[in-house]
Parts: sequence; C-alpha cells; structure tokens
Amino acid sequence: MILHYLLLLAAVSSVLSIKCHSCLTYCKTLNGKVDPVNCDCKSPPNEQCTANACFAKVELFADEATAIVQKGCISDFPAGQRGCQYASNKDTIHCFCDQDQCNTRHKLGSYIPEHLPLVKCCDCTSRHGEDCDSECSKPCTGNYCVVDFDGKEQGCGVGYPRLPSFLRVDDYMDYEGDYLCTRYESSASNVMNGCVCTHPSGMCNEFNKTFNYQKKHVIERKNENLHYCYALMHKAYKPFGQEVFKKSSTCEGHYCFISLTTSEIVLESADFKHNYEDHDEFVGAARPRFELQAGCVKVNGEDKVQTGCTVETQGNNSEILAKHCICDSHLCNFHHLVRGTEDPRPKAAVPGVKQTTSQLNPVRLYTTNKEIDENDILSVMNGVGNFWKLGALLLTLLTCV
Repeated sequence: MILHYLLLLAAVSSVLSIKCHSCLTYCKTLNGKVDPVNCDCKSPPNEQCTANACFAKVELFADEATAIVQKGCISDFPAGQRGCQYASNKDTIHCFCDQDQCNTRHKLGSYIPEHLPLVKCCDCTSRHGEDCDSECSKPCTGNYCVVDFDGKEQGCGVGYPRLPSFLRVDDYMDYEGDYLCTRYESSASNVMNGCVCTHPSGMCNEFNKTFNYQKKHVIERKNENLHYCYALMHKAYKPFGQEVFKKSSTCEGHYCFISLTTSEIVLESADFKHNYEDHDEFVGAARPRFELQAGCVKVNGEDKVQTGCTVETQGNNSEILAKHCICDSHLCNFHHLVRGTEDPRPKAAVPGVKQTTSQLNPVRLYTTNKEIDENDILSVMNGVGNFWKLGALLLTLLTCV
C-alpha cells in the first residue's frame, strides 16, 4: 500500500515538475515572418514557471513589421496540439511542448508551423453584399472550413481553429472529417453560432446543409435537459471580485463556461512622433487588462466538449495569464472557478432535485430587468425565459482568414 502511494506520488510529481521559460520579447520581422534568432527569450531558473506543459505564442504585426513572443506555462495541451501551428490566421502562431525548458526556438523548430491537410471550402460573406448560394460558386482552400449562421459567412481557416480549445477537446485531429458546431453566448450582443469542419470531400460548410445540421444537432438537441448559466461580460484595468456578477443575466446551454484574462499584448511606438506613418520603431509589452466572460454553450455532442479548466501562468509564483473553464451544472460558472477558490455560495436545497456542491447560486442573482432570490433555484429556472434577444455575431472562436 505504501509502495503504491509512493509510486502515485512520484507520478504526480513528475507531471508537475516541468519548468518553462516565462518571458516576453519583440523584434523586427524578416520578410513578414518572425525572426527566430532575435525573437527568442529565456528566463533564469528563479523566474521560470512550473506546469504540465510550456507555451510560446507569436503575434505578427504586419504594418509595423514587428513580432512579439510571449512564453509561459499551461495546464494542458489545447485541443491536443503539440509543436507549432497557426492559430486560425497567419498573424498568430501558438507552440506547445512538454519537456523541461522546451519553449525555446531551438526546441520549437524556430516557430515554424507544421503542415496540416488542406480542404476546399465555400467562401462567401453576405455582409459584403454577396449572395451566398448553395452551389458554393466561390471556393477557397485552407486547413478547415468555417460557417457562421448569424453573419451568414463562409470561409477557410489556417492552422487550428480556436473552437476546439474553447470546448477543451482532447485532440482536435480526432475530429478530422467531422463537424464541431456550437452556439455560445455571454451577452445579447456577444453570440457565436456556427461550425468548423474538415471533411475531405470538400465544401463541408455549404450553408443550407450545415444550417440544417446545426438546427438538429445543436439548437434542438437535448432541450429538455439544459443548464442555466450566468451570462456576463466585464472589462477593467484593475482586478475585480465576485461583485461584478450583480449585473449578470442568465442563459441556457448544455454546458456553462467562464473565462478570465489578466493582460493584453500591446505594440507601442518607441518614440513620440505626430504622424503615425513616421513611426518606424515599436516596442512590445504586456499590460494589465482584466476581462471576464461567462455564458452558456450548446454543442453537437458530449464527445465534442470536456469539462474542467485550462490555465496559462507566468513566473515562479504562477501568476495567472488566462483561465478558461467549462462546467455542467446549474449556475456553476461563478467567479470561484477562475479564482481557484472554494465556492463561497451558501447551499440551498431544491425540493425533489438532487444537487451537487457546484450547482447552487451564491446570494442574489441580479439581472437586467428583475432580481431573483437564489434561495430557490427554481425561480431562476422558471423565470428567465424572456431575458434574451439574440444579438450580433462574434467571430472570436470561428476566426477565418
């Protein structure tokens, strides 16, 4: 028994003992691409972070001919990605590895994205006045196809789409030839409703076909067994607490989510000049910027999503850069998930309903047009049907080139 415990402890320790460089640097680009020699940084041992995996992220700013590289730790591989790959467009490259101090240019192949299979897709943007017909008269070629139903857009993406990371799938490549479809919202104006696909026959994002698939397998799937979730967007330049949930509303989904980022990458001029076109030297930096999103998710199957949290950290004190969680019980997407603390909310019994410790709401839930007493969770489940009017498109997760 003791030997079994020691072996288990050793296994856990080995998983959590990976050291990663934690730093940020910038440089001039070479022919529009990152300069791997001048855009590489290393941190001394006392400034390195510890986690299950390391990352290096490259942002290219074409107009300013500048690249920024940020390095740190991550709790798991997003969508199973190892190595370097474009993150839905050619201006962003994400690299991941799982060996000690592996997030250097030498071990990451100079940040060169790996090759992925190509597919043909329909390419159309109705917002530009195009008629997105069912014949796919305007094709494009990319690593995946994308369709947005609210904005009536079709197109191609490069590298890995962001949606698999958002859904926390184990391995995006397991879904090659399949659909990943979702409807997500965190506010009435922050709604994403669409699919990514990689069917080798091509044109898998044909509008009418995918719309019917989305309606059956996402919108109408398991409507009798949905969860109520907090719906909230909040941005600030200073840290905030759970008090921001006083302005939250609610929405329904198969799952709830909550995401927090604590900084943003910015590009600043190295000197002061009146005219923008006169600036030729730029500085990359990370600035405090706190953004929280919470909402609900509908998805085309339980095998297309995984509950839990993905965390990015930096420094030897494991300072959180970003944390994204998906959960599957009523109002589970509260502030404690991204803070990594115990749920502060008092438990309330619901007659006839078996509760888990994460299913109940804290105090009182404030919404846009009424206040609900959360001592009775059924008042939420029965009283929020008219809170939402669907809003405009958000392409964050379905980014296409």
